[in-house]
Amino acid sequence: MESHLDSAVDSTDVIAESASVALATPVARRRFAVRARVRVLLARFHDWAETGWATSAIGIWAFLQASVVPGPVETFFVPLALADRKRAWRFALSAIIGSSLGALVSFGIGRFAFDSVGVPILSALGFGLDDVEQSRALFASHGWMLVVLSTVTPISLKLTSIAAGAFGVPFFHFALAVFAGRTVRFVATAAVILYAGEKLSRRAERRAAGRPF
Repeated sequence: MESHLDSAVDSTDVIAESASVALATPVARRRFAVRARVRVLLARFHDWAETGWATSAIGIWAFLQASVVPGPVETFFVPLALADRKRAWRFALSAIIGSSLGALVSFGIGRFAFDSVGVPILSALGFGLDDVEQSRALFASHGWMLVVLSTVTPISLKLTSIAAGAFGVPFFHFALAVFAGRTVRFVATAAVILYAGEKLSRRAERRAAGRPF
């Protein structure tokens, strides 16, 4: 019995020590602080969505996510659309508009205020000057392709938009790529939810209850 207790205590000490090491650097502390604020913001948005403002909550969260706040748009879009599949297309439109407008804000930050605003945002998310210079080289040769990829993959649209503005991607090409890519992403997500949402909800409920699929 004592050996089990000792093992549990040792495990707790290791976890605590690992956590303290993980927060030992300024970059790690900034990331931890940003994530904590995002969790609080998410909780408030969920409360707002439950009062009947789901479409607005999705659109505003999509705007914030594409401009200044880390986190995927699907955090709101998917669970709310699963709960109310009849409004999936409306939610998708709200996400497309909010995300596209937020990306334009990020592009403007990169184009007109990169040193004063863009660099601090990148620093808060854990990106240093070396990362910025590597991004500059990538955007010089593959800027438009990177924008398209960021709209349909887990690559951060916010960071890509800031870099696109700072490193000379033409505005029209950028805006077209963002709108087209986000439209494809959210329309596809809404279609999956609309036509397979009931099955997905049942699987989620079974998983939550600990039952096999």
